[in-house]
Amino acid sequence: MLSRQQSEQLLEEVLTHRSELDDAECKSGLGEGGERAICAAANRRDRNGGVVFFGVSEDFQITDIAHVEKLQSDVVSLASSTYNVPLRVTPEILARDDKMVLAVIVPPCPSGHRPCHFKRHGPYEGSWIRVGNSTRKMTQDEVRREIAADEIARGTVPPFDVTPYLQADLNALDSTLIDEYIAQVRKIRPSSRIEDSSREKILSDINATAEQDNKVYPTVTGLLFFCREPQRFLPQSSVEFLHLWGPKLTTLGPDGSRWRLNREFFGTLPQIIDGLENLLLERVASRSFIDTFRRREEPEYPRFALREAVVNAVAHRDYSMRGSHIQLQLYPDRLEIYTPGGLPPPVTVDNIEDEKSTRNENIVGLLQDYGYMERRGYGFDGIVATMREAGLAPPQVRDDGASFGLCLRSHVLMEPEAIAWLRQFNAFGLSPQERLALAYLRVNERLYNRDYVRLSGCTSVEATTALRQMVNKGVVVMKNTRGGAYYTLSDSLPVVQPNLLDTPLTDEEMVLEFTRTKGAIRRRDVIEMLGCTPRYATNLLLRLRRQGKLKPHGMRKGATYSLSTLG
Repeated sequence: MLSRQQSEQLLEEVLTHRSELDDAECKSGLGEGGERAICAAANRRDRNGGVVFFGVSEDFQITDIAHVEKLQSDVVSLASSTYNVPLRVTPEILARDDKMVLAVIVPPCPSGHRPCHFKRHGPYEGSWIRVGNSTRKMTQDEVRREIAADEIARGTVPPFDVTPYLQADLNALDSTLIDEYIAQVRKIRPSSRIEDSSREKILSDINATAEQDNKVYPTVTGLLFFCREPQRFLPQSSVEFLHLWGPKLTTLGPDGSRWRLNREFFGTLPQIIDGLENLLLERVASRSFIDTFRRREEPEYPRFALREAVVNAVAHRDYSMRGSHIQLQLYPDRLEIYTPGGLPPPVTVDNIEDEKSTRNENIVGLLQDYGYMERRGYGFDGIVATMREAGLAPPQVRDDGASFGLCLRSHVLMEPEAIAWLRQFNAFGLSPQERLALAYLRVNERLYNRDYVRLSGCTSVEATTALRQMVNKGVVVMKNTRGGAYYTLSDSLPVVQPNLLDTPLTDEEMVLEFTRTKGAIRRRDVIEMLGCTPRYATNLLLRLRRQGKLKPHGMRKGATYSLSTLG
């Protein structure tokens, strides 16, 4: 639950940026919109509640409150009697420019009562939620999942992945697959005494089987890992793969078809993961890189990012949702993965790096045993880091409650054309991170705070400061929207004027001039000077070395270069 100080900071941010936040909503007065705002704040997915500012108009002007004491009383009374659970809100009076704003701090809806809803409408018609800086009615599927998650948290029902599957018996489990699992555990944990236990106990210990009415059944986990044909019982566990011809799903190929390949993957979860990984590495394009004196080919997406994206989708989908499948769509310029079920609370698209939650704890545990997941919670962070290291845009994510979407783009941000384009901003004194943000906007329409965080590896507060500075410099503009603040390139970008007295230096000439002036240059000097990726800097230095213009001293990343006497 927020404090008064945090509420004051949120109000300052709302008024400064003229935009609502995911945890802060503005209302002129109470009314039906105010009632919904309180309900929505209580249902926020990160389980932290929120704040509703009364006395702030839609255009973010403070309207003042004539009878603030009455409004306080009305809000407290409404919050304690209108919903299915009394909400103990905290009203705080904040002064701004001799006017008053009533900040109503809303606690999260307590466990056992989620979702918070209007008593007069019931949960399926009266539940509202705050998502992505907007308030909307919860879908029936969202309400159902909230109720199910609440029951699991209370311990009244088991998680779906350890639920006994009553339509199957133990004969559905394959002894060979069980033996392979035991061998895998021995391999990764040599000290394990798993061979001392009976198969029945092993399967029970890993929740692959469960008892109900004095009979043992395979669980959902048991079927997904140890059944030769798990899709007979769980048809939703297959994965669809589409390789598209063009940039849109509707683009037709030369033969009139929409896709180059349409394949559905069946089998156990390890078999599906391996099959998808192999097909992706076969289907994605490759890039050539010069490593010392050798040319090597690498997938245009980092291998780690591809693998983690697939593993996370398989590990965290909602297997209780029938009729929906994980789907991979490979386009010429991007890979999109759609996972049924959305993000498990309290994880959201904005806090996905910080908040950790596992919908299928048991499935995740077995995937770790098989070596697919090395460390819980690292998957998405690792994707962001490897995409950044490869000079690619950070993954784009969306969550509509019913499904989670992940998009990886293959466009290298700091390619030579982008670096040349960025020279028009040399006079603005931009940092390498700010230059990278501009390169991102060169090929993307919008930049959110979370995108800057993932591009640069900084904190959200640092990103806010940097973006504000870029707005002040005039290179980007912030769009004021009640659906969330984002940034675009300024309409009045500087025009690159030809230098009549001097020709602009190429990257090679800039490196040589720096070396001539300073006596030596390192890779990090090149990165800072050009605002380029580590890979681009490495290849540039190697190229100048092969041309005989630079002489290396030391090895690898710590090497320095001086001007060659041969050059």
